[in-house]
Amino acid sequence: MSESYKPTAGMREEAQRGLDWRKEYGRGGTEVGVARARDIVNGKNLSEDTVKRMFSFFSRHEVDKQAEGFSPGEEGYPSAGRIAWALWGGDAGFSWSRDNVAGMDEDRAVQTEEKDDTMPEEKEGAEMVEQRAEPNELSVGDWVEWDSSGGEAYGKIERIERDGQIDVPDADVVINGDEDDPAALIEVYREGEDGWEASGVMVGHRFSTLTKVEERGYKKEDRFSRDDMKTRAMSASANVIDEERRTVRIAISSEEPVERSFGMEILDHSEQSIDLEFAQSGRMPLLLDHDPRQQIGVVEDVEIDSATRRLRGTVRFGRGTLANEIYNDVADDIRGNISVGYAVNKMDREGSDSYRVSSWTPMEVSVVSIPADRTVGVGRNADDDLQSRKPETPRKEITMSEQPQIDVEAVKAEAARAAAKDTAEMYRLAAKHNQRDLADKAISEGKDLAAFRGELLEAIGDKPLDNQDIGMERKEVKNFSLMRAIRAMANPTDRKAADAARGEFEASAEAAKRAGVDAQGLYIPTDVLRSWGQRDLNTSDDSAMVAEDYRAGDFIDVLRNASSVMQAGATMLTGLVGDVKIPRKSTASSAAFISTEGGAAAESEPTFGQVTMSPKTLGAFTDITRLMMMQSSLDIEALVRNDLSTALALAIDNGALQGSGSSGNPTGIKNTSGINAPTAFAAANPTFAEVVAMETAVAEDNALMGNLAYILPAGMYGALKTTVKDSGSGQFVVEPGNTINGYRAIVSNQVTAGDLYFGNFSDLLVGMYGGLDITVDPYTNSTSGTVRIVALQTIDVAVRHAVSFAFNNDGV
Repeated sequence: MSESYKPTAGMREEAQRGLDWRKEYGRGGTEVGVARARDIVNGKNLSEDTVKRMFSFFSRHEVDKQAEGFSPGEEGYPSAGRIAWALWGGDAGFSWSRDNVAGMDEDRAVQTEEKDDTMPEEKEGAEMVEQRAEPNELSVGDWVEWDSSGGEAYGKIERIERDGQIDVPDADVVINGDEDDPAALIEVYREGEDGWEASGVMVGHRFSTLTKVEERGYKKEDRFSRDDMKTRAMSASANVIDEERRTVRIAISSEEPVERSFGMEILDHSEQSIDLEFAQSGRMPLLLDHDPRQQIGVVEDVEIDSATRRLRGTVRFGRGTLANEIYNDVADDIRGNISVGYAVNKMDREGSDSYRVSSWTPMEVSVVSIPADRTVGVGRNADDDLQSRKPETPRKEITMSEQPQIDVEAVKAEAARAAAKDTAEMYRLAAKHNQRDLADKAISEGKDLAAFRGELLEAIGDKPLDNQDIGMERKEVKNFSLMRAIRAMANPTDRKAADAARGEFEASAEAAKRAGVDAQGLYIPTDVLRSWGQRDLNTSDDSAMVAEDYRAGDFIDVLRNASSVMQAGATMLTGLVGDVKIPRKSTASSAAFISTEGGAAAESEPTFGQVTMSPKTLGAFTDITRLMMMQSSLDIEALVRNDLSTALALAIDNGALQGSGSSGNPTGIKNTSGINAPTAFAAANPTFAEVVAMETAVAEDNALMGNLAYILPAGMYGALKTTVKDSGSGQFVVEPGNTINGYRAIVSNQVTAGDLYFGNFSDLLVGMYGGLDITVDPYTNSTSGTVRIVALQTIDVAVRHAVSFAFNNDGV
């Protein structure tokens, strides 16, 4: 186990100074630096990796001391660089991290020497200590790695200075180089869809912070080769995203030829060729992957760029869960590809196998993963355009009968089949829960399947929406061995192991079939999950009783023991399938006295909305040794089950509290629009009055009810145990019985340092979809003799009523 290192008093003082400065001046440091400062202020033990990152930070930014505003008395003091320096612990942190890293190197050298003396045969394949570049080791054009505030960075050396300085472009940074430690100007490379690409960002570093590496290329297992996925050097336009209005400027279409079944199709972009009446109406939809059921916004305006022969426009994203998730991905440069759906009115032959569409109507715009036209997308500039192709052969008009036609009747028939399938599913679920009237009502009102699922959940309480049990008997559940299946998956050529786990694999196949999923590995049946926390081989009662009532340690209960949000009383929705729309009341009814006898009462009705939950895959893993894997002990089985459950519970906590809502993550409380956010704390840890203010904010919205609790990080909890409520009472903020302000105080290390949550956690919904998918990776850590067990669980998290929660920190 790696050591931990406790910050000194000097570091805590400097980090607090940095937080105060950043709050006062609004500059300096990053979110990583702020989190580091909070850890230091709270006296949190820092890991070995964190200490190394601190030393790397100080080594890179020591040059900032030479800039104006770093020292007292200089103009602009404290500069952004001075504030960032303080956040990481200042000079005290630099010397502290340097001494500790030197000690680590000495320990590692001793361990390496001992290994060389005693076990030379184990050196091959062992992890080696990362070596920094020597003064004469690097040249222009070499590839290097270095530590950055966001993790490991990678780039190519463009210039080296051994006796002078390098002014880093677009940054107020100067790097001094000498013969002992030269300076390098490096272009940062980032991983994209096609491999590692130049970002255009230049940074400067000394050789002592760099490690020489091989050029990173393209993965052999990539689905598409570089030839299949040709790209062009595209640059984003300035200010293509308006965050306040949630609008994005895009290139919608171009004259790039696209291969169709009948030949190469070219969309003509002259003004007379495009019917823009619908596109300019403000009603043309923005969809996800051309799916009309997934509208995520609208197209506000379009225009033809005659100079580049492109159609450009502005799209505005909605505020629903799916729309917000896609918008965040676009803003984070994760999604940037656009596709247009259109109707062809007229097409002309152009050459032997090319056709120019000389009359067409845009019908919708979609955000997609892989576009047919790769020259359009978010923020594409005129500089990115291709040379227009000029036809050399005369055009020949083709009649509408020769064009590909849309079979309207077939489309209607497919829509009718889909509606009938959804209706049948509504009645199936209704029959399972004796709610036929609810299904009749939903169908008569034209509600979709997702909305019906949400209403049915409201009616059945805490029961699973869809029971996916496969009918295992109690004895079969007791005998189901996760470790037996793991041994077989880790040794795929071992026929004996496979035969021993035949029962587990048969149950897995039936469970996956019942759930309608394509399992990655061993799909744990829900029958087994209901006895997840306890497995014994007491077969004194071997009756063929179906295990529906056997609930010795339900999987959900095991998760609840390790999850702070579940301990706080989050509402668990189990047995979910597909999208679910949970109804919520947006505004309440109001009442008023009648002013005169016989007068009418003021009419006021509640407003209802929905919160949508959709499946998201959560992954967690645990590593066990091969020796442990070969054991048959029930203790080993229980250990693995508990480790996987704990890892999943912690990941659920992280998503429920601070999930970003993008890149496949759920939207957590912290990032939910509309939650209460009182005035920021005056310091890293709140006063009693600031704690009470969060309760007051929820109470003012008439939401002070249900499962009320505070959730906070361990560092803050420890600090509040010694923080008095006032100068005279002698009482501390953390009260006897581990309460704060009379409510439960739950500690979670998934909470970012300095953050505090309060609210009615029964309005936090945690949805569980299907069973647990277990895969085994015997290769990643094969040199160390361990096997990695990966658990995949499909879940989602949603906040039903934003005003039921308050979130706060020091605002830094």
